[in-house]
Amino acid sequence: MKRKFLTRIILSCFICFGLVMPSALAAEKNEMNAVEGMKGFSPPLGTTASAGSTYIDYYSKFAIDGDLKTKWMARGFSDYIQLNFPEKISFNFVQIAAYATPPSNSSYTIYGLQNGTWKAISSKETRYVKTDVTITDPIEVTPGVYEGLKIEANGGSAWVNLIEITLGLTTTVDSPSIDLKAVPGDSQVTLKWDEVKGAETYTVKYGTESGKYNETATATKDVYGNFVIPGLTNGTKYYFVVSAKVNGVDSEYSNEASATPQGGGSQPDPEPTTGDRAILVVTMTTGLEKEFDLSMKEVNDFISWYESKQAGSGSASYAINKHDNNKGPFSSRKDYMLFDRILTFEISEYTK
Repeated sequence: MKRKFLTRIILSCFICFGLVMPSALAAEKNEMNAVEGMKGFSPPLGTTASAGSTYIDYYSKFAIDGDLKTKWMARGFSDYIQLNFPEKISFNFVQIAAYATPPSNSSYTIYGLQNGTWKAISSKETRYVKTDVTITDPIEVTPGVYEGLKIEANGGSAWVNLIEITLGLTTTVDSPSIDLKAVPGDSQVTLKWDEVKGAETYTVKYGTESGKYNETATATKDVYGNFVIPGLTNGTKYYFVVSAKVNGVDSEYSNEASATPQGGGSQPDPEPTTGDRAILVVTMTTGLEKEFDLSMKEVNDFISWYESKQAGSGSASYAINKHDNNKGPFSSRKDYMLFDRILTFEISEYTK
């Protein structure tokens, strides 16, 4: 599959399936501020900063003001700075600009705030800091959506000085990520897609206009192959998309799939036929093939039963009339097909 690399910091959930070293894309003006020479962006307007200690008037707010000429300075060799965002932010790297007198190996551990709980989202990372502005290498953190950020810093042989903090999101996305299919039933549609590795839940959005989805449903991680949307109006076409939540981050949406539920499980909008009869070949799970010469109405009735049963309704078996294959002194002969024994079926249309 082709791979594309996207880097951005966002104020809503985006996909985080893989990591590469970060770089940043431009953001809309007044939304996020870039810092010259640094990757990512300053935390959004409204972020509050606090620290364990402050030396003279080198306040913690100066570590997020976007100015490399100001700084936060602690009253000692180790301390912490804490940022609380005005709304949740997705990111997977943090970059620190620092200062040290004398030059020193400084270490940093990053914590993220989720649901009111702080947890470590990086290992302890060491960076060499000089006596002038030092923009250290970005620190990768666990991808996620966070309410706040805390940095525990140790200046080594120097007091802790943090000049600026930026953060951002770098993602590697496999495209396409989710292939969605929709199967109609009676007052319902069954959605099918392949499992997304690491998905915690799936979000389904749907509506009656293409590209406009005014309804939302949440699917558990185990129902990706057979998720039923009930309570739909027969004869109305619905449009669906689905996204996966991985590490608390929502992926991009799938392709749009559509289906029109019909009463009795019959199929909507049938494809044009090229004949009035067909050879139906059903392959069973045992490998046995069964062949039937049927009218198109009988074939369509079989398809309707199969799709309805696949959507979770209907009988477990279906009777197919053998017609001319009725050998013996019988008024009729029927072959009962069990749904869970059918592997595949093939239809070859013709005109008699």
